[in-house]
Amino acid sequence: MKKIILIFFLTLLLFPKIVYGKNLIRDAEIEETLRIITAPLLENTKINKENFKVLVVNDSSMNAFVTSGQYIFIHYGLITKLETVEQLQSVIAHEIAHIIGGHYIKRMADIESAQTVAGIGMALSAAAGLAAGDTNLVIGLAAGTQSASRRAFLKNTRTQEASADQTGIKLMADANINPNAALEVLEIFKGQEFLTAKRQDPYIQTHPLNTQRISSINKSLESLSYKIKPKDKNLDYLFNRMRAKFIGFTDKPNRILRASNYQKNDELSLYTRAIAYHRLPDSKLAKKTIDSLLNVKPNDPYYNELKAQFLLENGNANEALKYYKRALELEPNQVLLNIGYARALNSVGEYKSSVNLLKNVYVKDPNNGRLLRELATAYSQIGETGWASLLTAERYALYGKFKDAMHHAKRALGTSLPGSIEWLKAEDLILDIKNMGK
Repeated sequence: MKKIILIFFLTLLLFPKIVYGKNLIRDAEIEETLRIITAPLLENTKINKENFKVLVVNDSSMNAFVTSGQYIFIHYGLITKLETVEQLQSVIAHEIAHIIGGHYIKRMADIESAQTVAGIGMALSAAAGLAAGDTNLVIGLAAGTQSASRRAFLKNTRTQEASADQTGIKLMADANINPNAALEVLEIFKGQEFLTAKRQDPYIQTHPLNTQRISSINKSLESLSYKIKPKDKNLDYLFNRMRAKFIGFTDKPNRILRASNYQKNDELSLYTRAIAYHRLPDSKLAKKTIDSLLNVKPNDPYYNELKAQFLLENGNANEALKYYKRALELEPNQVLLNIGYARALNSVGEYKSSVNLLKNVYVKDPNNGRLLRELATAYSQIGETGWASLLTAERYALYGKFKDAMHHAKRALGTSLPGSIEWLKAEDLILDIKNMGK
């Protein structure tokens, strides 16, 4: 029994790190947009904004979830399915409510108190669904567990969902955002509870939907006193621009270019089309289309970044540096822009400049796989093999590849000066991996 519990907890502990490291869409514009959209919802909370993040999972299905800490994860498929910024804010408000209510911690406590194999199995399935948003995992692990255990755990889950609903719509009302958007989101999923589990979106697995829940929200909305502020056109614009970017990078390029919606010459149609041309690839039309956007908005940091990305991925790193530099002049503190710039620096052999840039950025975002890769590359090229091996080990650990992480951590230990910072960090990483295996 102890062995089962140990394996279970190790699995759970790894979920947030694996999700955070491997399956995310890290994009400067998208993350900044989500920060702006979320900011009003945090105003009346005690949540530390510096430690709070909304991150996007590279998954076309519809789901959103929280893990330990103050991270909210949203599948890009859910964002592209939603129609308004208010609907997205209602999803985020609901997940913030889970953080405020300490629901993740409470679910972990439920797991810890499970005393039977059946109870552990049910708890694992629910927690895995919460952390990873994997429908098949939920279904597979839940199969064969005792119905009493299943009912007990789901009862707690439904109670937490009801609580998050109430807190979420209050956060919306307090921010003068129309809380009825929460019902609009639930309407999107209405009817899915009648589908077989394999056909349901993961959101239904992790956010149980029932008529009582919808009725309860309706009653709360009727009694809630709030004043909706005028429509924020800038938030609408940012939301639609974010959706346009997601569609450009995730939908099939030829399908985008055939769709009548994207044949127009408005800004967002051009944005989506530029990305689609780049992915075909058709570098000539991609350049022409992004240039038309830059002609109108030369001081847009993210259009400059996209032009830089196009150039870099087409083998023109020197030209890309100019556009990355311009993007950073406009948004100097954007970690992901700095990483892109460093990637271009590495491409032209400016490894020392890349190290000087990224070692400062590393402090701000140490769990960024792209940063770790680019910094490791730069350190390797200037002969700092200890640091290169350590950063490679950290990247593998971030992705849950602990055998590879151990290999590179040991290499870092062997090539670093004993007592140096990189030596000590490698020693700590080795110890952490060993402790996880006990």
